[in-house]
Amino acid sequence: MSLKIKNPKRFLISLIVTLLLLLFVIVGFFTVMGKIIGLFTKKDEPQAATPTPSVSPTPAAPTVDPSNLGDIQILVNKTHELPSDYEPSDLVTVPLRGSRETQLRQQASDALVKLFEAADSDGVTLYCASGYRSYSTQEDLFAENVAAYGEEQANLVSAKPGQSEHQTGLCMDVTCEAMGMDLQESFADTTEGQWIADNAQNYGFIIRFPEGKTDITGYSYEPWHIRYVGVDAAKEIHRKNETFEEYLGQTN
Repeated sequence: MSLKIKNPKRFLISLIVTLLLLLFVIVGFFTVMGKIIGLFTKKDEPQAATPTPSVSPTPAAPTVDPSNLGDIQILVNKTHELPSDYEPSDLVTVPLRGSRETQLRQQASDALVKLFEAADSDGVTLYCASGYRSYSTQEDLFAENVAAYGEEQANLVSAKPGQSEHQTGLCMDVTCEAMGMDLQESFADTTEGQWIADNAQNYGFIIRFPEGKTDITGYSYEPWHIRYVGVDAAKEIHRKNETFEEYLGQTN
C-alpha cells in the first residue's frame, strides 16, 4: 500500500526544518562534549613556562692594584679584593707559641715576635691562633660559616675569599688561655686583650675591626684580629681612634 502525501510542498518544508533542527542538535551536542572533555584533559596538558625575570649579576669587587700587593699598607676588604692566586713571596713560619703553626710575611712576623716578647715581659701570655690563609682555605671557611649562621651573619664575622686580610700574610688572630684558645669578643675583657688594645700600636699593629665601626669596616668587632701596618701608621690610627679605611681615606 502506497503512502499518499496530500500536500507535498508542506511536507518538504517540514522535512527541511526537521533536518536543520537535527543538524543543530548534533552540532550543539559535539560542542558541549568537546568542552566537557577539555575540562578533564586540560590539567594534563603541559603549561607554558612563566618567564623568569632576569637577574643582573652582582658586579665583582674591584681587585687590588697588582703593583700594591707587596705594600704593608695594602687595603683588603669587601671592595678591595685580592687575586685568587695571590700568595706573598716572603711568608715564613712564625716562631711563636700558638694553638697551631702559623705563617706571616717576614716583616710582620719579626714585629709580632717583638710584641710577644714585650707582653711576656709584662707577664702577659699570648698565643697565635691564625695567620696567613690561602684563597681556597678562606673559601672553605666562609662556606662553613654560611652553613652555620646563614650568609648575612657570615658576612659580618668572616670574609669571602679574596676579601680576607689573612691572605695578605699581614694579620694574626691572637688568643690566650683564659679564652680556651677561642676567638670571642670577650677577649677584650681579658688581661691579654686589654694589653693588646693598649700596646699593639707600639709594634706596628692595629685592631683591624674595632668596636662600633661595623658600618665602615663591614665586620663585627674583633679584638683578637691584629693587622700589621707599620709603627708610625699604627700609632696614628690608635691615637685618632680610626679604622684603617679612615686612615687611608677609603671609607666609601
